[in-house]
Amino acid sequence: NKTIAQLKIIRQFKCQIWGGTIRKKNNDFYIEAAHIVPKRKKGNELPENILILCPNHHKEFDLGQCEIIKHNKNIIEFILNGKPYKIGLSVTNLKNDA
Repeated sequence: NKTIAQLKIIRQFKCQIWGGTIRKKNNDFYIEAAHIVPKRKKGNELPENILILCPNHHKEFDLGQCEIIKHNKNIIEFILNGKPYKIGLSVTNLKNDA
């Protein structure tokens, strides 16, 4: 998907939860796109519904105990397995997002 590919580049292939990257043998980076509202529940492929996450945090987000406190086109606040997170989703003002 073009939107997801662009988000990975914009987010510099960094996990939006811990800020790190995973470098592959060929020096490319590996990162995944997590849908906040799952596709099976009619979640869309827009930036406000996508988190760029490492594989561990992607699975934790999908399978862990996640309570979304606030979610709009600019931000998501949630508690994931007891830890609070506030992550910027805007792509127009990245310096103030994360």
